[in-house]
Amino acid sequence: MQKNRIEVLDSFRGIAIIMVIFFHFFSRWTNLYPYQNYCDFFGYGKFGVHFFFMISGFVILFTLQKTKSLAQFWFNRFIRLLPAMFFASILTYVFFNLFDSDFLFPTSHYFKNILVSLTFIQPSLLESITQYSVKLDYVSGSYWSLWVEIQFYVLASFFYFFNQKKFYYYFFVTSILLMIFNFLLSHIYIDNYIIVKLKALRQVFDLINALPFFGLGAIFYVFYENSRNQIKNSTYEISIFVFFTLFLIFTNYQDLKKMALFACFISLFLLMVYYPKKISFLNNKVLNTIGISSYFLYLIHENVGVFLIHKNYVDFGLPFVAPLLYIMLLIIFSVLFTTYIEGRIITSLKKIHKF
Repeated sequence: MQKNRIEVLDSFRGIAIIMVIFFHFFSRWTNLYPYQNYCDFFGYGKFGVHFFFMISGFVILFTLQKTKSLAQFWFNRFIRLLPAMFFASILTYVFFNLFDSDFLFPTSHYFKNILVSLTFIQPSLLESITQYSVKLDYVSGSYWSLWVEIQFYVLASFFYFFNQKKFYYYFFVTSILLMIFNFLLSHIYIDNYIIVKLKALRQVFDLINALPFFGLGAIFYVFYENSRNQIKNSTYEISIFVFFTLFLIFTNYQDLKKMALFACFISLFLLMVYYPKKISFLNNKVLNTIGISSYFLYLIHENVGVFLIHKNYVDFGLPFVAPLLYIMLLIIFSVLFTTYIEGRIITSLKKIHKF
């Protein structure tokens, strides 16, 4: 049962990446699609990234519990992230320099952007180091979420290895304080120098905007551990969950569709923790396989996929057929890479440096 509950997270990843791909292939770039906005029904698919953040909140706490040192944690994180980023960046760069003579996606043409992508750091932060004398960007725009992930890793790993016994207290209290600070800062409209600087800083260190999702994923891990050990959730833990949930409602109440989507994410996690049999249908080979390869698929799908749709669209009588075929090709390619290349690289790196 425990294994099944953990494996369903791969299916969650599969759902999240499908949401993001549908957003990019049907709603994000309507000016580039031959079918324009005819299939623009997936605008809310962009929140698949927020589902990824919730999954990360759960997985990173799970990972920390099995990690002996800060060095081991970061080594494991980077061998998980870096090989795929390296190959995806090179692939995207080569692809666009070979085929994109119209500079449809200019940022994919510059080698310097490969270097930026490999740092996982927001380009504007790197530009500030050069005093904005060099224009930098990611090879693909979808890479922005990796910087958010890295910030979360820093926050979670710092508190965990600073004091494991009080980790949950420090992590959740800090997250809540940062969320409240961010909310208040968003509603201050004074052109004060300090306020302006703080808002500018928030644009760079943007984890603060995603903390409700990481926080929910983290508290779901606490619930999962309690359930596995047959421990009743404490009032404090339930209060943390209620706070994160109410915070999302309070900050998104004007968009009922978005709230409904977030409610689905929360419901899926609750079902996974307490009623896994109810969502056993999600734990299938197709979704699992897509989920396992979702990281590389996320890295390569947007610019390459939209370019293929724009330049090599075949009208099969229904506008969504060609995009679906490209989605299938990208999934197959990502599964092959994850299985036969990335997996072997990670295994080799683990053998070289054992903790």
